[in-house]
This record gives sequence, structure tokens and C-alpha cells, in this order.
Amino acid sequence: MSAAVRSIAAVIEWHAALTNYGDGLSEAMAGVDMEIRRAFDWLGEQLTRWQRAVRDCEEGVVRAKSELSQRRIPTWDGCDPDCTVQEKALRLAKAKLEHAEEKVETVHRWIGRLPKLVDETYTGPSRRLKSMLELDLPNAITELSRRIGALESYAGLRPDYAPAPSQSLAASPEAREAPPAKPQAAPTSEEQPQ
Repeated sequence: MSAAVRSIAAVIEWHAALTNYGDGLSEAMAGVDMEIRRAFDWLGEQLTRWQRAVRDCEEGVVRAKSELSQRRIPTWDGCDPDCTVQEKALRLAKAKLEHAEEKVETVHRWIGRLPKLVDETYTGPSRRLKSMLELDLPNAITELSRRIGALESYAGLRPDYAPAPSQSLAASPEAREAPPAKPQAAPTSEEQPQ
């Protein structure tokens, strides 16, 4: 198999870009894994938070019921007291409790669903990509390095790849310090000594 390589420098740049791509992709994969762990941690925190809220709301309902039952005791003249404030407080405490219980249920559902969703949408493709990053990409970079070495070796054997003399003179320190010599013109007949 042959290839028409016109620029070894372009192949070297491609090698560097491929190496940077692998490094960047590895960092991105680690970042995604960290975000998934954060999502699981966040759900655990939410579950703890809402379970604590349920306990607090249950205590609030018990307090509201106690206040309502104390308020319902008839007065000394036999009239029933106004309990609208206590009834409203009890309804509000029950609504808060119901809301907190719904949140606990929702978090429980997500704790059950999230691993399945991550597995279906992320784990399979990421496993293949990680395999490519850990096995295929290093092998490809090693093979590309070997071929760059072969190309540079081949270019060193070919005379048409050697730098031109003007380039090599311009690169040497002596050539940079001394100005180039001007060619002397042949003396004209008027300038020739007689």
C-alpha cells in the first residue's frame, strides 16, 4: 500500500491533534462520569431532605390537631368557640405534609429510574468509547509515530527533500552575521589600467 505524502509536517500536526483529541475526550468522559455521580448524590440529598420535611410536617399536623381540639372545648357559658383559624392551620399543615410525601415518592421514583436511564443512554456507548480511547487510540498514535519516523527516514534519503543551499546558508549563524558578498563586475575599458 502506498501513499502520496506531500507534507510530513501535516502528518506530524495530525499526530499532535489526535493526541490532544484523546486527552480532551478522556477529560470529557471523566467530567460526564462525575456529573452522573453528582446526580445520584443530589437525589440522595433530596430524599434525606424531603424525609426530614415529612417528619416535620407530621409534627406540624399533630400540633395543629392538638390546638384545634383544645380550641373546641366549649366555654363556661356553653357556646362553641370560633375554630376557623385552627382549622385553616390544620388544612395547611396537612397540605404541606401531602406535598412533602409527594416529593419523597417522586425522589424514590427517580432513584429507581436514573440508573436504568443512565445505563440505556450512556453506559453502553461510553464503554465503547472508553475502549477506543484505552486501546485503539494509543495503538493508532503509536503506529502513526512509527510511520512518521519512517517518512522522516525516507525523506532523509531522498535528495529532492534536502533543503536548498540558500536555506541552509540562511540558517547558519555565520551567514546571518556576514552580509552576502556582491559579485564584482568586470572592469570596463575605461577603468582598465594602461
